[in-house]
Amino acid sequence: MPRGVRTRHALLLVAALAAALALPPSAGAQPAGSACREFPETGHAVCHGFLAYWNQFGGLPLFGYPLTDEMTVDGTVVQYFERARFEWHPGVAPDRHDVLLGLLGTEQTDGWRSVPPFQPAAARTDARYFPQTGHNIAGPFRTYWETAGGLPLFGYPLSEPYTDHGTTIQYFERARFELHPGASPRTADVLLGLLGAEQLRARTLETVATGLRNPRGIAVAPDGTIYVAEAGNGGNTVCIPGPEGSDVCFGNSGAIVRIRGGSVERPVTGLPSLASPDGRNAVGPQDAIVAPDGTLYVLVGLGADPADRARLPSSAAHLGQLLRIALNGTLTVVADLAAYEATHDPDGAGPDSNPYAMLLDGDRFVVVDAGANALLGVTMDGSIETLAVFPPFMTPAPPFLNLPPGTEIPAQSVPTSVVEGTDGAYYVSELTGFPFPVGAARLWRVVPGQEPEVVATGFTDAIDLAVGPDGSLVVLEIATYGLLAAQQGIATGFLGQLAADGTVVPILPNGLVTPTAFARLPDGTFVATDRALSGDAARLVRIQP
Repeated sequence: MPRGVRTRHALLLVAALAAALALPPSAGAQPAGSACREFPETGHAVCHGFLAYWNQFGGLPLFGYPLTDEMTVDGTVVQYFERARFEWHPGVAPDRHDVLLGLLGTEQTDGWRSVPPFQPAAARTDARYFPQTGHNIAGPFRTYWETAGGLPLFGYPLSEPYTDHGTTIQYFERARFELHPGASPRTADVLLGLLGAEQLRARTLETVATGLRNPRGIAVAPDGTIYVAEAGNGGNTVCIPGPEGSDVCFGNSGAIVRIRGGSVERPVTGLPSLASPDGRNAVGPQDAIVAPDGTLYVLVGLGADPADRARLPSSAAHLGQLLRIALNGTLTVVADLAAYEATHDPDGAGPDSNPYAMLLDGDRFVVVDAGANALLGVTMDGSIETLAVFPPFMTPAPPFLNLPPGTEIPAQSVPTSVVEGTDGAYYVSELTGFPFPVGAARLWRVVPGQEPEVVATGFTDAIDLAVGPDGSLVVLEIATYGLLAAQQGIATGFLGQLAADGTVVPILPNGLVTPTAFARLPDGTFVATDRALSGDAARLVRIQP
């Protein structure tokens, strides 16, 4: 994306990040030298050896603006910049003012070595190969690496080049190279990613609530009260085969969590829940809406053939339904989405219902059924109609299936969230089904009565969606490198904003693990779930905008 887009975005973060970090400056820690330089753009100064290094080895194009003052972290004096972290190591590098750049690339990609671009590669004849890490540098990235600083500034390559949200990137020990054609011919159109800003933001995540049990959708009341649909931990009654093949067990552990001020409470409990025997990966209350009069509307998932409800206790009847819960606790059924799937099967793929997200548009609900691959309209009296069906697509078979090279298999759409755009259309995010291909998730635009159209591509396992104040879409991914990689421990989520030019501006590209939902608070900050598939170790965190 154009450099200016990312820079302006980073500058919006600075004041909040620095205040949240609240670490004291280490005045005089660096060797005496040049005077300080103030940067009014971010409200921070660069002094002494750090300023000498900044001036001598790249300045603004390589390092960006300072995001903090000097501070001591784990005994080392450091300072964060948009694209780097300066570290003072007395006596280590006198010719470089004893300044080393932090290993931000190494830190951000820790544990990613099984992801294909990070696996060792063979040496290429058109590239410079580094046996130290088993990776190549070629083309514009090689030109930039060799002319702009080489090993001391960037370190060894950690990956091969690959496409991330529409941008070609390559990770190095101390940097992330990004290719932006036409943006900067002077630097071979290579710009450095904002790793300093990204890591600083991840460091400043504020925990709002802990001990959440498989949290899913988030609703925010006008006064800032947060409601979280908690899918629960299942139970120890009847178990049935789950959507992933292993058993899931039923219980009434689903709930609605209310968070206001410093209190965390569950005003609604006893809702149905299906989860693995260890309480993880639950299906239960998936989303919630708070009406102006305080009435709660709760969407309960199923993740199975609606006929399977008959094999469960009677209280499981609310699986796959939209519920109304009055202030006095009275529960009534608005609509049975699972029953609608059983009789209509809009996508023709066989009965499978998992109502997952909803919005209230006037006097009707618009509901995403992830199992049915459909968008449904639901009136207050329980009438249901199909607004859109999202088709499957073909994707390369993963190697572990041992199919002939080039074989493609079908993957379902699996819609996950719906919002109303400023144009009045509905926008729907997509998870994709097995094998959860990286970069294959799409964003759909739906106008009832018309065929849905794809408006953006290149996402991976998109799980939630929101409309920003400027009308842009903000997208949350549950697993940036795919759910198969998440099963191997590479479970980094991604929160980003889709700019008007189609590029994706990261808001929080690291720091969250298997997030399932986010929401904007009245003060403009975000809250998001973290480790949301973990059973009862999930939390809600606050993210600065």
